[in-house]
Amino acid sequence: MKRLLLWVLMVALLVALLLGGAGAALYAMTGEDKLPAEHPTLGGAQLVPNGYEWVAPVLGEYLQRRFVQPTNLTVQQLGDLGETPPELALPAWAARSELTLTAPDGSVALAGDAAAYAGYTYSQNGAYELQLTLYRDRDAEAPGLSSGWYSYRAGFTLNMQPRAVLSTDSAPQGAVVAVWVTGILDGSTPALETDLGSVWFRPTQTGYMGYIPVTYNAEGGRHTLTLTCGELVQELTLTVTEMSAATAQTVPEQDIPGAAEEYKNAIWPLYTQSEPGKLWQGAFAAPSATAPTVAYGARLMADGQAAGRSTGLTYGAAEPGSDVTAPQSGVVAYAGTLALTGGTVVIDHGCGVKSYLFGLGEVQARRGQTVAKGDRVGAATDAHDLIFEVRIGSKSVDPAAAIQGASGLQFQENR
Repeated sequence: MKRLLLWVLMVALLVALLLGGAGAALYAMTGEDKLPAEHPTLGGAQLVPNGYEWVAPVLGEYLQRRFVQPTNLTVQQLGDLGETPPELALPAWAARSELTLTAPDGSVALAGDAAAYAGYTYSQNGAYELQLTLYRDRDAEAPGLSSGWYSYRAGFTLNMQPRAVLSTDSAPQGAVVAVWVTGILDGSTPALETDLGSVWFRPTQTGYMGYIPVTYNAEGGRHTLTLTCGELVQELTLTVTEMSAATAQTVPEQDIPGAAEEYKNAIWPLYTQSEPGKLWQGAFAAPSATAPTVAYGARLMADGQAAGRSTGLTYGAAEPGSDVTAPQSGVVAYAGTLALTGGTVVIDHGCGVKSYLFGLGEVQARRGQTVAKGDRVGAATDAHDLIFEVRIGSKSVDPAAAIQGASGLQFQENR
């Protein structure tokens, strides 16, 4: 019996020695290559850590190796960045961030995270300092990954000058032209004087972005635009070119007593209202799975007589009962049935930009509802043609460009 116990103890000791040796070997082989190798960039320059603390698993939860470099006061100097506020790009591994931006006068300009920085507008020229900490938390679904944080500290100088630029100097009828205002340091909001239509501006990290509607019947030739913002007064020139317009047949509109007045009371007030900020992202989507049967700007003929121009895309082949979906994210500004346009849904995408869906047989959306691109808002019918308009204020623009992602609505939209 004593021999058996002795043998068991010897085996246990041998196993412990083997496991300990294996653990020690694994511990020694676990190096800093287990830490994330990607680092954030600021203004295109890669930031260098000035401190970190990481825990790398060696044997799951049972054995871990810690890597620590105390945070120091070293400031990575990025130099003079001129007139361009630096964009901050995080590596994919970063789950959380903490950020402090110190202004040239020594005050804390921003205390928050990377998301807050993306929405920050610089208000001074001079030398800034950014302190950033990125975290990767322990992930139960990926137990082999290290967890911890890197700290960064960087200095840079800005020398911004106020100016405005157009996304293009020449645009066809039906286009949207973006106007980008940068270098505004006094907190002023820009205003644009133009005969093309109302322009809403949204704040960006580098200034402001506005959207100019060039509707189907905008006068061709050169248009002078006057932008004012604080002390900035700048004239811009936009050349409008005439679009080619096909001819499409349509049925004469029925004369329904009171229909025009009902439409005016329901829809026209929306032209001067808008959600703040920008609610869309990327290309718009067609509201129907079918192809358009009438293009934007087409010359309409009814019984051999001119019947105006198409102010949107017509989906005349949409199957009755088929889904009608939101072209982009936004807030439903109107949902109901009008004698003139049938089932009607208006979605506000912010900055004065709205989608108008006319001719629905069923309206599912509700006023005030927040919708995402592709959400069902109703169904088509054979009683009306489905029509999709995009308007900035009261001016219609070509939805096809927005669907293709080639509209001024997508110009520098992440700025």
